[in-house]
Amino acid sequence: MLRLVAAGKTDPEIAADLTVSRHTVKRHLDNLFAKLGLSSRTEAARLRATRGHRLSTSRRNHPSG
Repeated sequence: MLRLVAAGKTDPEIAADLTVSRHTVKRHLDNLFAKLGLSSRTEAARLRATRGHRLSTSRRNHPSG
């Protein structure tokens, strides 16, 4: 999802791409921003650009996931 934000997609565009509701996108982005200490989409895009593929918060990379 961070990749889509960094690409400049809006919440409705992300929702359509992922076939989820806009509410789901907003909730996930709110959680993601909180987890990464971000306060804006611009910060998210900058983080994605500087860290690229090394940035991962998915459960599949979590020991309990």
